[in-house]
Amino acid sequence: RVKEGAEAYHTYQQLLQNDGSLDFGDLINYTMELFKKRPKILEQLRKQFKYILVDEFQDTNWAQFELIKMLAGPDNNITVVGDDDQAIYRFRGASVSNILQFKERYKNAKEVFLTTNYRSKQNILDLSYDFIQLNNPDRLEYKMKISKKLAAVKKGKGEIVHIEALDSEDETKQVVKKIINLV
Repeated sequence: RVKEGAEAYHTYQQLLQNDGSLDFGDLINYTMELFKKRPKILEQLRKQFKYILVDEFQDTNWAQFELIKMLAGPDNNITVVGDDDQAIYRFRGASVSNILQFKERYKNAKEVFLTTNYRSKQNILDLSYDFIQLNNPDRLEYKMKISKKLAAVKKGKGEIVHIEALDSEDETKQVVKKIINLV
């Protein structure tokens, strides 16, 4: 099976090469290879882009973090924004450990915790917070002993609706019906 997988990957890479195309991983790997072989290009980009902002940092993988470190270079003018509770790309190699490694690598980085919510009302935030606690002890809030509990700016109570469905198709129909009724 391993040999079959390797042959399939080789065929895939050959098809990309024949088409003059690159996939997501290739874009990152070839860029890092370029920077290693041609450091003047990396230096030029560092001068052109003095500050780096990485949003959704929780969804970066090892190679992306390596590329970010290369671009940040010696000046380390870098800001990352991330929330482990919103990680969605684990299947693509994303690692929440990048957040911990960032803290290790950039020891002087200032941490800012954004806990003011302008979108939802407090009862919705509280229910959501209770649900996310079920993922402990694997969350950074738990591991780092910080509070990510959100405080609502909007006053009053938000409507919480529980939809029970037979399957995903039934659920979709019910959600669409609710949206139509709201509109």
